[in-house]
Amino acid sequence: MLQSVFLDIFGALTGDVSILSSIAVITGVLFVAVQLRQNNRLIAAAAEQAKAAAIQAELTTKQMLQNNQIANMDMIMRLYEFADSAEFQSAWLTVLSSKISSFDDFEKLSREDQIYYYQVAALFESLGVLVERKIVGLDIVEDMFLTELAWSTLEPFIIGMRKKFGSDQGYTSFEGLYKKLCEFKNAPQVGHS
Repeated sequence: MLQSVFLDIFGALTGDVSILSSIAVITGVLFVAVQLRQNNRLIAAAAEQAKAAAIQAELTTKQMLQNNQIANMDMIMRLYEFADSAEFQSAWLTVLSSKISSFDDFEKLSREDQIYYYQVAALFESLGVLVERKIVGLDIVEDMFLTELAWSTLEPFIIGMRKKFGSDQGYTSFEGLYKKLCEFKNAPQVGHS
């Protein structure tokens, strides 16, 4: 009898254990399913956050490029304002009207007129440096300044300066700007027939 009671208890326990085991498995499966859903949601949220960060980075980069373009245009406009000033225009007219053909002609000019040559050459040297460093586009300089006229007028002065001081370094950015503009003007224009 004890044995039958024991078997009844054991049978009941085995049934209970089977039920508990089944409940544990089901609970475990549900727990894993909930964890997987939460992980998928976290991954989706992280992916969305990464997309948003990428979009923000792209917008920030575009804004920085626009700010840089505005700053560069501001710089070129300031140079243009200087070139348009009465003082510089006086120097420009003096350089154009003196029509020197050699460095000897330059040396015969008054000291003030000689200073005008340096002033005009310095402006175009500055523009050449800005183009070399890709701060200002060649097309903008072409549109706003008379570089070819300036070079042809100042070339005897510049070549004479180089010979007098034994250096090929005087106003090389100005000369480079002139050469680039000649190439630019002779290059086939896209979209034009």
